[in-house]
Amino acid sequence: MLKRVLLLGLFLLMIGCSNSPNLDIHKPTPKSSKVAHPDQLTFPALEVKIPKPDRTVLSNGLITYLLEDNELPLITIKVLIRNGAVQDEPGKSGTANLVARLMRTGGTAKYPAETLDEKLEFMSAELSVSAYYEEVDLKFSFLNRDLSECLDILNEILFNPAFPEDKLEKEKARILESIRRQNDEPSAIAGREFRKLVYPNHPFGNEIQGTTETLANINVSDLMKFHREYFDISKMLIGVVGNMKKNDMIARLTDAFKEVRLQTPKHWFPNKPLSRTFSKSVNLINKEVNQSVIEIGHLGIERLNPDYFKIIMMNAILGGSSVSRLYDQIREQRGLAYDVGSYFTLSRDTGMFVAYTPTKNESVAQVISIILAEIKNIQTNLVGEEELKNTKEGTLNGFVFRFENPVRVVEQYMYIEHIGLPDNYLPTYRDNIMKVTREDIREAAKKYLNPEDYILLVVGDSKKFDKPLSEFGTVNEIKLEKSPE
Repeated sequence: MLKRVLLLGLFLLMIGCSNSPNLDIHKPTPKSSKVAHPDQLTFPALEVKIPKPDRTVLSNGLITYLLEDNELPLITIKVLIRNGAVQDEPGKSGTANLVARLMRTGGTAKYPAETLDEKLEFMSAELSVSAYYEEVDLKFSFLNRDLSECLDILNEILFNPAFPEDKLEKEKARILESIRRQNDEPSAIAGREFRKLVYPNHPFGNEIQGTTETLANINVSDLMKFHREYFDISKMLIGVVGNMKKNDMIARLTDAFKEVRLQTPKHWFPNKPLSRTFSKSVNLINKEVNQSVIEIGHLGIERLNPDYFKIIMMNAILGGSSVSRLYDQIREQRGLAYDVGSYFTLSRDTGMFVAYTPTKNESVAQVISIILAEIKNIQTNLVGEEELKNTKEGTLNGFVFRFENPVRVVEQYMYIEHIGLPDNYLPTYRDNIMKVTREDIREAAKKYLNPEDYILLVVGDSKKFDKPLSEFGTVNEIKLEKSPE
């Protein structure tokens, strides 16, 4: 039977080839023809056509981004609320997250939770709301025939959420279960505790979902207060993508939000900017696991840093790609880890620089030493010309794929306005990458990396380490809080 299938496949292939106007399988290739070696092939510079949505300010002040995409009868609405978990009151971390979750699961006065669920299911619509440190994101996808009803639902969810007590308690229970499971996963422990070490007295050090203690402090009135202070159109950007006409959508949005008025905006980020100060700290969380998790880093940069392009190229070479130095030295050359890398978190206030990897307990000290050595190396020596060229090409090739999805296109423009990037950020992206020099890489590493005064955290079984962590400094052992029952 298999032989027959193979013969049939070969026969069909020959038919397809013989019917091709550009290929003659009977004509031999001339002996004089030469095929260039792949290394000798040249290609024109990759041109990227960047779609641009229409930015419109409605009569009530609401900023909208519209992008037509008529391939399918679908519409997706993205709403970016320019406030997030950084606004949680002291002792009540998790408030923004609960507001977001109950906007979806709690319903409104007009659409109680069960009614809302039924309507969305009947329309095959998808609605989600998520809180982050500096924003809350809403995504609503539906068939274009349901536009009027979905705009009404969106208006109710954004401006009239119900926050019922019973739904609040259910969400708290779900979050507490997530917190309980978190201590079973070393990487989750490392991420949570490392952030606390970097931000000991700042909202960025809090957990977005809150803790057992802070969740107990949050009630319905806290959710209503948060929503009242931060959910008005002065702090919103709305993007609409899909099967629509621009003028019609503007009229629909204007009508849907005609009762909503611009309020006096409350400053979205009242915290004082962080100072980039460094102090060495070596930390251990003892846990009987076969594989340790290592995180090394310190305060990084704010998103609007003028050296941004130099920094991202420097990090791409150090640990921010699958051909980076950390990847090569730790995974490829020595086989000490499967996943290894580094990154800068990018926020309006100062983010973090983090180098990370899981590795077996017996190679912890070796891996830490390699990471620190590579940081010092990129600070001291110029990167290779070919290395920089290949990294630029890889970065720009990845940039192209940011415009395949029209929803993602609109999201990028909304983010640019939210953060405060220049209007020409995307059109000049390629030029800014290409301008980065070897000297820029070294200077960025010297300025923004600190291989002396760093924060080190290891979650692992210290009895099995190849060398004690005290080799790197005085060790502070962190005791985990007991998981909620």
